[in-house]
Parts: sequence; structure tokens; C-alpha cells
Amino acid sequence: MLVLHSHIPYVKRQGRWPFGEVWLFEAMAETYIPILQSWTRMREQGLKVPITMSFSPILLEQFNSKYIQEEFVNYLKEREFLAAEDERYFNARAESEMASIAAFYYQFYREVRRDFTIEFDRDIIGMIKQMQEQGYLEIITTAATHAYLPLLHKTSLERQVEWGRKIYEKYFDRAPRGFWLPECGYFNGMEDILIANGFEYFYVDSHAIEGGKPIGAYSQGFDSEEIEIETFASTGLSTYRPYKVEGKDISVFGRNSMVSHQVWSADYGYPGNGDYREFHKHSPRSGLKYWRITDRRKDDQKLLYDPKKALRRAKEHARHFVYNLENTGEQAMNLGFSSPLIVGCYDTELFGHWWWEGVKWLEEVLKLANDSQKIDLVLPADMGAARYEAQLFESSWGMGGKHYVWQNNETSWMWDIIKKAGQEFEIIKLYNDESSFRQEAVEQALKELFLIESSDWLFMVSGNLTRDYAMKRFFEHYTKLLRISESLCNNDLNDDFRKWLNKIQYQDDFFNNKPEVK
Repeated sequence: MLVLHSHIPYVKRQGRWPFGEVWLFEAMAETYIPILQSWTRMREQGLKVPITMSFSPILLEQFNSKYIQEEFVNYLKEREFLAAEDERYFNARAESEMASIAAFYYQFYREVRRDFTIEFDRDIIGMIKQMQEQGYLEIITTAATHAYLPLLHKTSLERQVEWGRKIYEKYFDRAPRGFWLPECGYFNGMEDILIANGFEYFYVDSHAIEGGKPIGAYSQGFDSEEIEIETFASTGLSTYRPYKVEGKDISVFGRNSMVSHQVWSADYGYPGNGDYREFHKHSPRSGLKYWRITDRRKDDQKLLYDPKKALRRAKEHARHFVYNLENTGEQAMNLGFSSPLIVGCYDTELFGHWWWEGVKWLEEVLKLANDSQKIDLVLPADMGAARYEAQLFESSWGMGGKHYVWQNNETSWMWDIIKKAGQEFEIIKLYNDESSFRQEAVEQALKELFLIESSDWLFMVSGNLTRDYAMKRFFEHYTKLLRISESLCNNDLNDDFRKWLNKIQYQDDFFNNKPEVK
């Protein structure tokens, strides 16, 4: 069971480059569109390609934006122009290898633009909806703005889940069956909120079911902070089958540690191979990437990228992966599992964006799995009702196996503000009356609260990744919430406030005309 989780934070009209809308455009160009086109090709070849995908509601809202669709086309045209300029420049300098790579990029972005405008009619959601209706994909949802749920106040948590369901229903004309816990963040009682919203299953990391030591646990955290690594008590259970949460009418699937480690591991994962394209080094002229990883421990010694060689390596790694899948299945059968389930969960953006060759690798894996006599590709709907029960550990798929990545010395103050923002909104709701303008103000306050709660800012601050941008966004949304609160509480709804509210409605424009504010 291949499960891909798709999420980009809200970046619409929140800066373009190097931080902001470019994150979304890169993911659309390098990941989402190539993956959907890859599946379309395989489907036309008569291959079985059932995939489970989650899309965060805030990502769906951005896909649906006419502004984003138009700006994405402009972005692709810019990339084509830069690649063509690079090709001319390198040819003039008799640097044929560099010119060849530039031509490769020009063709890539040109084909993506064609696919997006003609094949997709600029409608990514329509494409995935059609594939679900035809039985090729199972689309599931997640929290509204990808909040880290285990640490949220119950009211905010319930609202994040409810709106995750409502936005899904808006776009797919059906109720979602499955829920992706952001960062696989689980705590005891989470299942009750999912059940109340009609969900039938969700996913957790392997140690939530099996116990033991979390995958990839480290003894040292961010900024040399010592963290406690918990070794969970062994349960004797296995992720080779789905379970019912103990005493509850909802199923849970556990991520398989082996297939996760092979792809994600910094030391042993496929994306770190020296033949693959280097993500971090780019041309100062165009921003295009012309080098291969070569040696990931040496940033200053990068050889030129060879797309053909990288593709051969991707096919080799796909064969290795499928071979290991077959062996893992056989070993599980020897342990007594008559039809063992292997669940592979990944962030969708790994494929194509972070790991340029990842989409080709994924396509080759699916082709080889179709040829294999030992592997069946399945959707959650194929599994039927779970017959065994499991009691789950509080957990996540982050460093240390629990909450450290999102709650640590660098982010504890952010959780104080998230709590205060939630309390502030409960006061703001009291001012929601028959006045359409007051309703607009309260609705906008909820949007700002949703954005404050996004797990992305916590992750960026923890890892010192685009920290300044994350803190800027976090404080901006909190400041907006406070101004709305102050104006409503003081009945100070003058023209200046009305103009300001109209401005931020334009900036933070999502979840419009949705369920009543609760």
C-alpha cells in the first residue's frame, strides 16, 4: 500500500522568491504534475496503479485559485526563458555539457506547461477527482492547515479535523474515508475525534503499533539540545496487518520501517546517491541546477549532472526496492502472516522536487510491482475490516518518535502564542451577529488562527530552515488576529479598519463560504 502525503503551506500572495509562492510552483512543476502524468501513462498501458494520496485542504484551496493557476503558468514561462538563455550562454562558451542540461530543463518546463494547460485544463483537482472516481486513486484528507494535532487544545484540534473533512467534501463530492495525521502525530483519544467526523481509518508510524525504538532516532537535537529518546515497550504486534484501535470502530495502518528507511535514510536512502541531481547547488545566473550530488559530504566538489546516468541509477534502485519488498513479504509469511501488508508512507514532495529522479523511480517501482508474482498493489478499500485490535503509543514520525521536532527549546514560546490565539478567538466568536461585516471579521479571524496553527512554522524554526520567513508569517497572522479582536471588542469598526480588513481578506483568501464558524 503506497501512501503519499501532499502539503505545501499557505503561500499565496505571501512572497514569491526565494520564499513563498515559489515553493508551491516548484512542487506543482516537479512533483504533482509529473506524478499524475506518470500514472496516466501507466494506466493507458493497462497497468494497475492504485495509490492512496492525501492532500491538505490548504493545498487544495491553492490549487483551485485562479490567481495561482495564472501565476504558475507565468512561472513556467520564466523557467523556460531562463533555460533557453542558459543554453545560448553555454553554447557561446563552448560548454556543451552545460548547454545540454539547459536544453533538458527547457524541454521539461515546456512539457509541464503544455500538460498543465492542455491535458489538465489547469485543473489539478479535477484530474485527481477523476482518477479517484475511476478507482485508480484513493484520496484522503488531513488537518485544515496541517496543524500538529497532539499539542493543540481540543477545540482547535476538533476544528482542524472538521474543516479537513468539509473542504474534502467540497472538492470531491463525497465523504473522506481516511485521515492523514500530520507528521503521523498521534495521542490516545485522537481516534474519537476522527470517529465523530465519520473517518474509517488513519495512519501511524511503526513504533506506535510495534513499540521498540523509533526509526532514525537521534540522541542530539537541534542546536545541540539533548533530547530523550524513548524506547517503546515491545507489543508483539506487527505493521504487516491493519488493526482496529482497541475498543473503537476505526482502523489503523502502520508505516513499515524497512521501506521507509530505504528511501528516507540520510545514510542508506536512495536519494543520497552520487549520480542524482544535487538539490542545494544552483546556477547564480538562472537558479537552475547543473550538478550531481557526487559526494554529499563535500559541498565544494560537485561534478556535472548526467540525466541519462541518473535515470539508469533510478531504475537500478527501483529493482533493488522491489526485490527487497518481495523478500520482506516472504519473511513475513515465514512468521505466519498469510498475506502480509507492507505500507509505504512518504511526503509526495520527496519525489521530483527534493529527489529529482524520484518520479521516474516511483514509476519503475510500480511497473516492476505489476510484473511481480509476489506483490499486489492495494488501496485501503481492498483490505476489508480489520480483525485484530491494537493499543497505540503516543507518537509521531519525527526525531525521537514523539513531539520533539515541533515542541522544543526553540518553539516553546510559539505554543504559548498558539494557545493565546485560540483563547482570543473564543472571545472573538462572541461578536459574531447578524451584521454581515462582523461575520466577515470573525471569519477572517478564524483564517488567521488556522494559519497560526500550521505546523510548518514550528518545523522551520526548529530546524533553522527559512527561520526568518517562518517567524515573520507566524507573527503577522497573530497580529492580524489581535487587531480584529481589538476592533470587535471595542466596536471600533471605522473606515480604516474596513479598508485594512479588505486588504487581509485579499492576502489570506481561502476557506470561503464554508461551514459555519463554531
